[in-house]
Amino acid sequence: MHALTHLFSVIFVLGTLSFPAVSCPSEVLSRIGDAMNEGLQMPAVEPSGFVPTLNRMGYMTSTLDPYSKAFIEFCAVAPGPVLDVGAAYGVATIEALKNSKRVFANDIDSRHLEILRDRVPAELRDRLELFPGAFPEGLSFERESLGAILVARVMHFFDGATIDRSAETLHRWLAPGGKAFIVAETPYLKNWQTFIPEYEKRRAQGELWPGFVSDVMAFAPDRGKSLPPQIHFLDPDVLSRVFIAAGFKIEKVGTMPRPDFPADMQLDGRESVGIIAVKAE
Repeated sequence: MHALTHLFSVIFVLGTLSFPAVSCPSEVLSRIGDAMNEGLQMPAVEPSGFVPTLNRMGYMTSTLDPYSKAFIEFCAVAPGPVLDVGAAYGVATIEALKNSKRVFANDIDSRHLEILRDRVPAELRDRLELFPGAFPEGLSFERESLGAILVARVMHFFDGATIDRSAETLHRWLAPGGKAFIVAETPYLKNWQTFIPEYEKRRAQGELWPGFVSDVMAFAPDRGKSLPPQIHFLDPDVLSRVFIAAGFKIEKVGTMPRPDFPADMQLDGRESVGIIAVKAE
């Protein structure tokens, strides 16, 4: 096997293994990126500001929502290094690097991390460490080793059991006084209006996970082409239940408008939901 091909295989194995917070697979990523991903670029930004992901896991927004901004502000006083889960091309990571001396960026697709690394200003790159892998099972940080964690527009791709495990994992990784910042989509999106009656019916019946959709294409055939086959819309009640059960105190939770979303997605000002959850000191 050619040496570079072998290295390329190794990085995807690394993405499924556990390593402590002090580990730094970013050096391996850097070597592979220099040797094999020369010319890899972020896709063109849509007129709406959306940037397609390379792995058809939706889009990265090119602007920051209020909860992501709160994460970036907290980075300056967080009790430890900070982690951006599902960082994509780094819209939040790059800003966090300005406020924190140590930032971990994670994504399931190592190509996104290569692009992110190249987008970081040279004077900030020594603060950045890259961690490829699927959250939560594909990553491992030491207990109470992180000061803040952002998980933006990731959990709505998980089933209920994985959402529960994710909250428990975040609580284990965070230091006392650390905070988790979560952003996800609600079903109140214009291109998902046909699902809203079903979602509201499930809520009225007391279902634990009323926003789970097993067949995205059945409801959203246009943008569904850029999404995985399932999606899980969340709301303040569900997120509050999950994070309280995991041991967090809720600092803030609620829906929010997304004027930065494309017109075909904006509905009534409840397009996304966010939560700030605090680990008690």
